[in-house]
Amino acid sequence: MSPTALNHRHSRSPRSVEAANEAIRQYVAGRRSWSKAELAELDRLRAIWHAARTAGRR
Repeated sequence: MSPTALNHRHSRSPRSVEAANEAIRQYVAGRRSWSKAELAELDRLRAIWHAARTAGRR
């Protein structure tokens, strides 16, 4: 499965936090089982969300 369109360069604004949240919601919608690659992509999305959230606190 290819990575989602969300990437690290968009992780500096509150809007990016919303975009990251939405990307995670869309990625997990309807899933019941996960491959290692899909779990790795979820971890990547969570890292982007965390970076955006942390950047918004500065």
